[in-house]
Amino acid sequence: PQEKDTVTKILLTGATGYIGGTVLDHLIKSSETSIKHLTFDLLGRSNDAAEKLINAYGDRVKPILWTRFTDLSFITNTAANYDIIINVGTGFLPEGTKAFIHGLARRIKPDTPVPWFIHISGCTNLSDRPLTATAYPDREWDDANGNAIYEFLKSEDARDPYPQRTTEVGVFTLGEETGVQAGLVYLLAMHYILKHGYGYKLNDTANFDWAHVEDLAGVFVILVRAILEREDTPKEKEIRLVGLQEVADELMAGLLDVAERGVAGHKKMEGNCGEEVARLESDQAGRGLEAGTTEMMAFG
Repeated sequence: PQEKDTVTKILLTGATGYIGGTVLDHLIKSSETSIKHLTFDLLGRSNDAAEKLINAYGDRVKPILWTRFTDLSFITNTAANYDIIINVGTGFLPEGTKAFIHGLARRIKPDTPVPWFIHISGCTNLSDRPLTATAYPDREWDDANGNAIYEFLKSEDARDPYPQRTTEVGVFTLGEETGVQAGLVYLLAMHYILKHGYGYKLNDTANFDWAHVEDLAGVFVILVRAILEREDTPKEKEIRLVGLQEVADELMAGLLDVAERGVAGHKKMEGNCGEEVARLESDQAGRGLEAGTTEMMAFG
């Protein structure tokens, strides 16, 4: 967590948009101790928009004029000043999005909190195209297996590039390479998952339904609060050496033989296990974000 005398610097994109404006409003009005005194720097394109934001939120916001996601140098240099960046402006511009992560990577130093990048995304990255291409009605995804989803996203985007998916893969890949903690928010799905503690499907052919943006904005408040308050938030990229029995107990219901076949190769062998993987819960992810169970929001 942040030191008590350290002010967390947060940058938000899309503050004048439908989703971004709602997210900002929820963050400003949050009564949570870790959030209610924070200020937010906002990227915007006009003085008129900046004036409206200041009139609405006073000294809780600081608008910063920019041109657009194509100004890569500006984005990188600006991002280097922040601990958390919330991108709710667009999920379809990979190079501009990666520029934010390059900037955040400059902040990674010993004994300082690892910067976070929270990026808007969508479940269409995983969907098939039943009307114009091959349909996969039996395909099913389990967010407990983030690596499998990540590998699918990479291979699928190499085969059939799709801007939103290309951007998402870029966020994860660059986050891993640089050490920046990168996560995505699948808005419609996350509303249900956070409320119930598990994922869902309606039937073999149904699509997702709609949720109100007011509810979805709460997801971002939960994320920011979790990053600021979680005792297990890493201050630097970390890999821990753990014993096989610990992996079995954490991930495989204590079944040593299953763990041995899956990760070790020998019962006396110790295996490397990333901190994020070691925290995965073996139940139905019912403990919410603070227990580290919602891995599709924080992978990498």
